[in-house]
Amino acid sequence: MTRKKYEHSAYYYAYRYGWTYSEARTLAGKYLDQHTYRPRMRQRQDGEWSSKEWFKWRNASKEIDSTFNPFLFVACAAVDIGIAMRDTVRAIADPVERDRMKRELMRDLRRVRRPFYYAQEVERRRSLAIERRKIRRRRTTAPMPTPDELLKAWNERKSSREAMIILGGMMHDLECYVDNCLRFDEAGNVIGRNGGIRGWIAENVPELLPNYKTLMRYKALAVRIRQATETKDPKPTSKLLVKPLHKAVAMILAEDEPIFAHVFAAVEHMLSPATVMLDAPKLREYKRRRAKT
Repeated sequence: MTRKKYEHSAYYYAYRYGWTYSEARTLAGKYLDQHTYRPRMRQRQDGEWSSKEWFKWRNASKEIDSTFNPFLFVACAAVDIGIAMRDTVRAIADPVERDRMKRELMRDLRRVRRPFYYAQEVERRRSLAIERRKIRRRRTTAPMPTPDELLKAWNERKSSREAMIILGGMMHDLECYVDNCLRFDEAGNVIGRNGGIRGWIAENVPELLPNYKTLMRYKALAVRIRQATETKDPKPTSKLLVKPLHKAVAMILAEDEPIFAHVFAAVEHMLSPATVMLDAPKLREYKRRRAKT
């Protein structure tokens, strides 16, 4: 079989028959690359020949050649717009892709907002940190809860209202033994905070870590009960369950239903100026609304 004889160079066939490639991702961009003096030949990787010098001379003119058709260019642009709209509609219609787009958008918003937030809030954050450092660390006479004791109190929290108060007081006492101090860099800026209660739970009782927010709600209940009974440090919350009971604690334990929302609503009723004058029917309605929320 005879080999085909070429009468012209490879550069001639490349330009004449369109043996070029375009890095443009749209049809309109590819059309412009094809009909302007900007064709680029596929370069050999073995280094036998290169088209850089030839195309450098060929690309001297930036004018559009005579075969350029503006109507075809507009048609390519219209097709690109249709493809973009189709891909966008498919992405929005797909729940997985829509969720990914939402997460990427929120991530970009956080990245854009973060430097502005910290630039505006640095002075306020420093002043708050100074005020927090002035507050003395609270003390308690109760020993540090062990992981087994905390896990047992968590499992028994729904058995009675006393168990709820014990769990909340245990979380409140645990705060006295963990390190939640601020961390500073060499310039004195706040860069974070130590693990505190969350870090201790993650290290010692990891099975309770998913319920961290619920544990903090029980801790808030203990704090509110201490406010209602005017209990000061270092007396622990568990001492409030020793007889004779405080009037506020006796009112809380008067009912047997171990429902956290009802207990918290009762303590809120004792502390909130807006509810202290409510009569019994209105108080029950108030508890019912708080339980729903």
